[in-house]
Amino acid sequence: MADKNERSTALWVIERLRQGGHLALLAGGCVRDMLLGRQCSDYDVATSAAPDEVAALFGRVLMIGAKFGVAMVLHDNRQIEVATFRSDTSYSDGRRPDSVSFTTAREDAERRDFTINGMFYDPIAEEVIDYVGGREDIKQKVIRTIGSPDLRFSEDYLRMMRAVRFAVRLDFEIDDATALAIEKHAERITTISGERICDELSKMLSQDSAAAALETLHRVGLARRVIGELFEEPGRWERAVQRVGAVSAGRETTLSLSALLCELSPRAISKIVRRWGSSNELKNALCRASRNLGRWQDAGEAPLCDFKRLMSGGRFDHLLELWRFEERLANSSDELCRRIAARAESIPSDRVSPKPLVTGDDLIAMGLREGPALGRIASAIYEAQLNEEFDTPDQARRAAEKLIAEDQ
Repeated sequence: MADKNERSTALWVIERLRQGGHLALLAGGCVRDMLLGRQCSDYDVATSAAPDEVAALFGRVLMIGAKFGVAMVLHDNRQIEVATFRSDTSYSDGRRPDSVSFTTAREDAERRDFTINGMFYDPIAEEVIDYVGGREDIKQKVIRTIGSPDLRFSEDYLRMMRAVRFAVRLDFEIDDATALAIEKHAERITTISGERICDELSKMLSQDSAAAALETLHRVGLARRVIGELFEEPGRWERAVQRVGAVSAGRETTLSLSALLCELSPRAISKIVRRWGSSNELKNALCRASRNLGRWQDAGEAPLCDFKRLMSGGRFDHLLELWRFEERLANSSDELCRRIAARAESIPSDRVSPKPLVTGDDLIAMGLREGPALGRIASAIYEAQLNEEFDTPDQARRAAEKLIAEDQ
């Protein structure tokens, strides 16, 4: 999240560019957020200077996006994106322009996605520069593409999801022509990489408006294309949206994704995570939610060792949130979940997943050979330890000796 220091760094960059004889302005989302009185997420600079001219003016510059007119200026441990005013040609990959030509501020504004993102701000003159009607659309609370929505979306179909995210996040309405174009092209969202779709969906689900975002995705025809698995059984989508709404106030993306997908099988979830190019860590978290979704009915009375395994499997608080929704949906109550929470609080943290009092090496030293018996006895001893049948190494060894004798 950007702060005053990042804004001051962006202003320093603008002043330096101006001193070098170039026009430089704040651009895009920071201007929108300023007009809305919202905290800005980042500050971008647009300029008449070409990337090599930017590089010549600043000591530390990353030229990763120079082909598209973008340089990253490094100053005071901050990064400020500096983009040359440009116009784009065709978008054959559905994401980036095939080539760009450096041009004027007006033409740069006219190639951007939505009017609310197409404005500039001159911090020296303290003046908003609006070639695309963004200020009026902010007043009217409207998300509208700049120019033809068909053209804007054909350049990058992910913009359809971005329209939804901006509308819900800002509590705006999507302009009729823009919404119709999204419905018209909705099936084209499948041409976008899974990684980009997951990133956009995660941004939506990290807000307390996550359920509204899902409802809007469905209304414009995108939800079935993005997560078709949730429409394979009647009522599944509706419950998923309700569940996300119940947990999204915490703004935790993994919890919201778990709430969205937990009715699916671990196999289906694994397939989705692969499609999204996401991490094994996320896959494991989502599959754990799926496997344990119904455990609210018995977790409170489960053997202590099983309960501790539930607690130690990762983000037990997430499971509790999902269980509360399931219990309330089934019983209009969360009495069982309150008991589960109380049971969890009663267990000291150092007893949830303690180090084994007897290890495999200890059992070998006691005369066991490597093999099935070793694993079986080690597991039995650790389970007894979790059940708090003993709490010292000597007690654990005596229990192990007894099991070894019985096994021979």
